[in-house]
Amino acid sequence: MREALRLLPLFIRARTVLSAQGILMAVAFAACSALFLTVAGGLWAFLQWDTAADESGILATYKVLAGIATALLLVPAMTLGQAAANLAARSETDRLSGLSLLGASPRTITVLAVSRPVTVAVVGALAGVVGYFVLLLPVSMIPFQGEGLGYTQMILPWWALLAAVGVLVVVSAASAVVGLRRLVVSPLGVRTRSLERRFPWVRLIAGVVGLGVAYALVNLLQSSQGLAMVVVCLLLALVTALVVVDLLGVLFVRLVAHWGGQRARTADRLIAARLVSDAPKQYWRQVSGLAMTSFIAVVTGTGVSMLVRIDDMDGMSGPETFLAGDMRTGILLTLGIALLFITVSAVVNQTAQVHDRADTYRELHAAGMDESTVAAMTVRATMMPVVWVSALSAGLGLLLVLPLAGFALVMSPVTFLVMLSTVGIGMLVLRGGLQLTRPTVRRVTLAEPA
Repeated sequence: MREALRLLPLFIRARTVLSAQGILMAVAFAACSALFLTVAGGLWAFLQWDTAADESGILATYKVLAGIATALLLVPAMTLGQAAANLAARSETDRLSGLSLLGASPRTITVLAVSRPVTVAVVGALAGVVGYFVLLLPVSMIPFQGEGLGYTQMILPWWALLAAVGVLVVVSAASAVVGLRRLVVSPLGVRTRSLERRFPWVRLIAGVVGLGVAYALVNLLQSSQGLAMVVVCLLLALVTALVVVDLLGVLFVRLVAHWGGQRARTADRLIAARLVSDAPKQYWRQVSGLAMTSFIAVVTGTGVSMLVRIDDMDGMSGPETFLAGDMRTGILLTLGIALLFITVSAVVNQTAQVHDRADTYRELHAAGMDESTVAAMTVRATMMPVVWVSALSAGLGLLLVLPLAGFALVMSPVTFLVMLSTVGIGMLVLRGGLQLTRPTVRRVTLAEPA
């Protein structure tokens, strides 16, 4: 520990924190905390509504829907925080490898590897808290039940803000430690980034078990009595399903890469498939945001189908008259925030992937591949599994909501229209985010080997 403390000033300096990578990581943590705190602030405002005089139960429905939106955005937010931490850990690999060659202990390497992600996470999360108070100004004016939620009503208590910062710091530290454990922590192993190659049986078993838990919660939901039990079962089922998508998505990306490599007819397609097959988890992180959004689109699309039926009902009065319009507003907000998570996550993950594969890109360039082809190959490696993982997550979403909403609503054209349009917009956003990393690809490709 003393050795790590002596070396710590070399890793945490103003120049490294204010570098392009440091600013990108801080922006990612800030966006993660600001967006999720805004969503949580909306939930907090709805929970403060007085429903004692509401005999119809409509106001209580708002609380349930706000909880669903928060649960749906929880996993994408944590995925974005994990991506930023991975970028921070990988950007220090060269310096860590040099210290390992000089005889630094594994404990020292671990402490130094975690130091920068944690520091940037604290700075970014605190900046996100400031951004949260700024975002509240326009968001608090969005009307629900005919009027805005109110700025003061959306301000979370101090302990919730502190917990959000703490969770981001814990996620960043855990991601850095897990990323380091995937390397063989030895002088040669760190220097060559040699990964332990094992089939992820634990991930497969956990995904299957999680899927069973999600269906058990859905069945329990159908027989539950009382609003509290219904809300708890529904939120747990949605969060569990999103975790299952995250667990099984890596295996699905590996299968897609294997299938794409067998059908490749050009060199860039073949190399892209081999890159994905070699590191499916890394490439899954780049498309996981869109996969999560596909799942969210199925749930919200089913909600839009329900709104069509609500609009056809007559004799509504009181709070019921605002329900359909407010649900549309909530759905648009949920999908919009999810797309923002996709944009930031795509840029962060692609930047981390470029730095992780820098040696490969330089070798391909030295062998005769021009810089534009290398850049196109990086984009192809990311976009190749997008359609398939989106179909996987959307399929799991359909299976989950089918027992709750019924076959007619789940299979309605409105549901599929929302799902397909969201996936299409998400693919365009993901593609645009990857385009922002072209300067990074050019810089590492044309750089001299270390």
